Amino acid sequence: MIDDIASDVRTQAVPSADGRRARAGFWLVAAVYTVVMLGGTLPIPLYALWAPQMGFGPFTTTLVFAVYALGTVLALMVFASLSDRVGRRPLLAAAVLAAATSTALFLLADDVGTLLAARFLCGLGTGVFTATATAALGELAGAEHTRRVSTVSTAANMGGLGLGTVVAGLFAQYGANPTHLVFWVYLASLVPALLAVIVTPETVTARQRPAMSVRRPTIPDGRAARTEFLRAATAVLAAFAVSGLFSSLVPSFLREQLHVHNVAAVGADVGLLFIVALIAQVAAPARWISGRRPAPAFLVAGVAVFEAGLWARSLPTFAAGTLLAGTGIGLAFRRGVGVAQRLADRRRRADLLSTYFLFAYTGTIVPTLALGLLDQTINQDVATLILAVAVVATTLASALSRPTTAIA
Repeated sequence: MIDDIASDVRTQAVPSADGRRARAGFWLVAAVYTVVMLGGTLPIPLYALWAPQMGFGPFTTTLVFAVYALGTVLALMVFASLSDRVGRRPLLAAAVLAAATSTALFLLADDVGTLLAARFLCGLGTGVFTATATAALGELAGAEHTRRVSTVSTAANMGGLGLGTVVAGLFAQYGANPTHLVFWVYLASLVPALLAVIVTPETVTARQRPAMSVRRPTIPDGRAARTEFLRAATAVLAAFAVSGLFSSLVPSFLREQLHVHNVAAVGADVGLLFIVALIAQVAAPARWISGRRPAPAFLVAGVAVFEAGLWARSLPTFAAGTLLAGTGIGLAFRRGVGVAQRLADRRRRADLLSTYFLFAYTGTIVPTLALGLLDQTINQDVATLILAVAVVATTLASALSRPTTAIA
């Protein structure tokens, strides 16, 4: 039976949680958030090394990434809003343990099945941590620091994703064991991460017994609030379709079409998308972040330019498109998190954030799998062009949709 597990939540967030402890807890959660997201992109530069070892092609590469996104979506539908009932800290700790188990599977992986299991579990932990940590950051900071929360949470998310590909590329290119050493180091880093979660103050005081069920995506009450939320969610869906492309097939595009064979360079180029997204969130003028159209404008321009780079076999053009697309992703993501935080009922904060991230990760699954299938059957350039057109259409729909009355 499908129902909304958070519909009767009566949690009461503690905005300060004893002042100094709350401030320390805020930064501890932000640090662990970065570490967990970093683990989500560690495998990306390694697909090119695993493919010949395990004998798989482009579609399997997109399937491995889609399984990661599927695990994230499942977590958001079933587990993420559970923290509104049982508390933030237990779910954060469970997500870190899931990341550790996933890392152990990557170390053991010698076939596609184990790789898929590792990626699925990685996505499951990431989904739980993303929504729970974002809610915890909002409560530890307090309602008066909404802008700080949206800045730090999106910085931890995008910064971790960007660092993951860069770190994995460096280890793969210059380390002793390209597909294992980075996971040993990451596994060791999860020990202090778990300890940091354990000492973080709990922000949910009125706890209830856990109730497991598949939740319906929830949206805010009121026509204007629904419109604002859905517009932001659609924009981030399109943005994550682009990040899904970079996280699955771009490494092979760089090797096969643009002749970039240094794994560290491949990791850096993919990581550039996320790092630029982070910089955009921190350094962009406030009007770019609050406005509806700057993010879609950058995203559309970026998709057009990096697509031109692929067709022209021009690495500088592709890199320029990456810069523009990364800026669009960063602006769309930060604005969306800010909108979700502002519109969320404080008793059900993780619930609305789960819906927001559900839109985001859904945007990576279908386009990425479709691209993998098209890449198997038609010209690679045409496949990416079809995805680019779909992303542009979705982005423009979110930007040009008719506004409603402003929310008071």
